[in-house]
Amino acid sequence: MVRNFREVEKFLEANYPDLRGRIRGENYPVPPAAQYAGMALQVIQLALLACVFLGDTIWNFIPGFRGQPPGWYYGLKENKMAVVVAVFLVVPTLVQNMTQSGAFEIVMDDGIVLFSKLATGRMPNGNDIIEALAKVGMTMATAEQ
Repeated sequence: MVRNFREVEKFLEANYPDLRGRIRGENYPVPPAAQYAGMALQVIQLALLACVFLGDTIWNFIPGFRGQPPGWYYGLKENKMAVVVAVFLVVPTLVQNMTQSGAFEIVMDDGIVLFSKLATGRMPNGNDIIEALAKVGMTMATAEQ
């Protein structure tokens, strides 16, 4: 997304000199529920790693189990490779997807939204940006300016 922002910034500053130095980019906030779900998945990831690498002895340290592993633990133990793949590939992908909004918003100083990837489901092209800026009274610089 940073590359996309830089391209749009370069386009705007080249064609709208009034915007030079006034364009800023920031991360769109992720909903708190997605942040908490991402953190929960990271805890699950660590717990699965502990189960796989520490073996049966881990259950001696967890209150309530009294050294007796739960039934699902034996399934993990029999499928260590699948657990490792899940822990190192699947869980991080889920965490990353939960903590990225995919947003790309172009907003004026006064809060007017010129383009929203969240609303349209796509990145803006040059014409989208030019039309949106024209609607708020901005015109492109010409070669004579």
